[in-house]
Amino acid sequence: MEIVVAGLAAGGLFALVAQGFVLTFLTTNTLNFALGEFMVLAAFLALGVSQWGWLPDAAKIVIVVGVVGLLGALTYRLIVLPFTTGGHNDSRWILSTVGISFIIINLTTNGEGVMRQPLALGETDGFVELFGARVLAQQGLIALTAVLVTIFLVVLTRSSGLGVRMRAVSQDAEAASLMGVSPGRVGMIAYALGMSVAALAGVLWAAEVGVSPQLGEPLLVGAFAAGIIGGLKTLWGPLVGGGIYGVVTTAVGESIGVMWGEVSGLLVVLAVLMFRPEGLLERRVAVKL
Repeated sequence: MEIVVAGLAAGGLFALVAQGFVLTFLTTNTLNFALGEFMVLAAFLALGVSQWGWLPDAAKIVIVVGVVGLLGALTYRLIVLPFTTGGHNDSRWILSTVGISFIIINLTTNGEGVMRQPLALGETDGFVELFGARVLAQQGLIALTAVLVTIFLVVLTRSSGLGVRMRAVSQDAEAASLMGVSPGRVGMIAYALGMSVAALAGVLWAAEVGVSPQLGEPLLVGAFAAGIIGGLKTLWGPLVGGGIYGVVTTAVGESIGVMWGEVSGLLVVLAVLMFRPEGLLERRVAVKL
């Protein structure tokens, strides 16, 4: 049981990061390949605002999440959207987001150095007991945050006008535009939400491991795995995928070594791609010719 709980706690982090991918892919069919670096920006921004003693910690985190969310919206408008409209849909948005990631890496590395800096903002000390197993309180907080964020996003997309517009753009952007919905504006909102979630994950993860330009990179494989296993077009997918990936890698890693744990997780991803490429929670759609 302890291994299962530890795996689920680790999977919560991957699930939270994966929501950043799912939110953008679900609405715009694009991914921000600089998502890890947006986590880095959030961590360094949190490091700066953590010095504002006159402001409550919750307000500091809200500021960080809001600023990074705004940067996400601008990224879609300036870097992604020009390559996905006007009949010129191509893959150049991949290169543009990768380019943004390199710029952020260079700026943070040259400006702050590579040494890890401690972050007290969002930090929870000690251990907690879950189902008889002890896990780090910070990992428990991240896993709980992943669940709460997922529930919030599901309710938002199913019970609000914004959710209706997001689903409309996801299903048929051209038809949605004819009905008065702006796909570009909805895409900006989706990127803002996705990067806000990534920012929250970055702050909570940095509180555990410290702030550095390499903060987000180690999480991307697990986040992609969580999204692919659960499905990149369902908001529940990252939770399921992250849980499966976390439990498998933790169990195998404890049994025969960390390296084989990571390999086993990737083998699960390959199996899903081979036998259910749409993900475990997505509906299989029959294509009629």
